[in-house]
Amino acid sequence: MYSMKGHWVLKAQESKEDLDTKILREDIKISLTDREYVNLKMLAYKVWFRNPGDLLSSFVSDLTGWHRNGSDENDLAEKWFERTFGESEDHSNFIHYLYNNDFTLGDMAELLKDEDYYQDVYESYIYENRRKKNQTKEECKKLMIELLEKGEEL
Repeated sequence: MYSMKGHWVLKAQESKEDLDTKILREDIKISLTDREYVNLKMLAYKVWFRNPGDLLSSFVSDLTGWHRNGSDENDLAEKWFERTFGESEDHSNFIHYLYNNDFTLGDMAELLKDEDYYQDVYESYIYENRRKKNQTKEECKKLMIELLEKGEEL
């Protein structure tokens, strides 16, 4: 039997466990012009944040639907994303496929060495994204080479 109270208890527990993992993510860097930086600080301080990072973190919570500031804020963040990047629904991105399927740098190195393995993975990517405009095999290989040269896991 489904219990609404049980649902909210579970959500609260999941939320607490996730908050326990909140750390500074070293792989997220942002480039801003001087004017963007000054204006972002002004916006953050205007609404009582201690720094611009906290404001951006709050927006990310709304955008991802996790630790939301409210349903309206979440809906507006989703609308912003769809308006800005809605065309992406018609296209697939191989980096998204790799991330969504837990590929590591080691897996990518193996894909580049083993043509049969790469062919199987590429066909799976195409199948999962049928009816979309997909990246070519060459574009996907180039992406993996760039990721390997960079040496940072997805």
